[in-house]
Amino acid sequence: MTLVHASAISHAPGFIAWVDAAPPAQKDAIYAGAETLRRDLAAAQVDELILFTSEHWTNFFYDHVSPFCVGRADKYEGPVEPWLKIGKKTVPGSPDLAEEILAAAYAQDLTPGFAQELAFDHGTMIPLSFLTPDMDLPVVPIIINTLVAPQPSPKSCYALGKVVGEVARRRGKRVAIVATGGMSHDPGERNHGFIDEDFDHRFLDLMAAGDVDALQALTVEQLGAAGAGAIELLGWIALAGALSHFTGEVVAYQAVVPWATGMGLMRFNFSDGLDPR
Repeated sequence: MTLVHASAISHAPGFIAWVDAAPPAQKDAIYAGAETLRRDLAAAQVDELILFTSEHWTNFFYDHVSPFCVGRADKYEGPVEPWLKIGKKTVPGSPDLAEEILAAAYAQDLTPGFAQELAFDHGTMIPLSFLTPDMDLPVVPIIINTLVAPQPSPKSCYALGKVVGEVARRRGKRVAIVATGGMSHDPGERNHGFIDEDFDHRFLDLMAAGDVDALQALTVEQLGAAGAGAIELLGWIALAGALSHFTGEVVAYQAVVPWATGMGLMRFNFSDGLDPR
């Protein structure tokens, strides 16, 4: 029993809410990539899923923002957006796994916040709808503050991810870790619709090569230069921390102008602790 699956997937609302606005070839490529990740996850016979994710003023506001928040509820509901074209679902949680992550983090002087209740918006429900359409896989969401400065540094995200990976490897169940968010986009901001394909490909190359030094050396400002939404790639860097030694494969990338987002989907190969079954 160990870590058996790792992947990353963008979560632009257009992925579900305005699918047909995308050129057919782009839509088909992205949906084929999502199906590849779904099949991979199903083949891994996963018992629990840890999701590095973000939210969009659904649970947290300026009165309280934590750099990280570990969900420790026994169930979650979403999406909160009635226009998303995903029916309301109840997603099971895994409180004991959440407790184990929190205990391990605090033992290493990392102090993420935690919540007994969280609502899921598109940032979490879109990846779950593609990867676990029956919504029957227990999930531990780890929400990273990607909305308001100061955000956690890539280095701190990597450090938290490392703890999460260690917990997953010693867990008595088969665990998957998925990162969601990004890539380049600037939703509702001055440069709404901006997609930085060069940045996206550079970042994908770093993830594909497993270049953890370069990933940790990035800054929030460098991510934000590719749009406010690109800061969501902190979740991908946390995933890199969980894997430590890995290579990645881009299963799809498309700069989808009608969705105002660079859409990236990746799966990862890692030898340390991988159960080959």
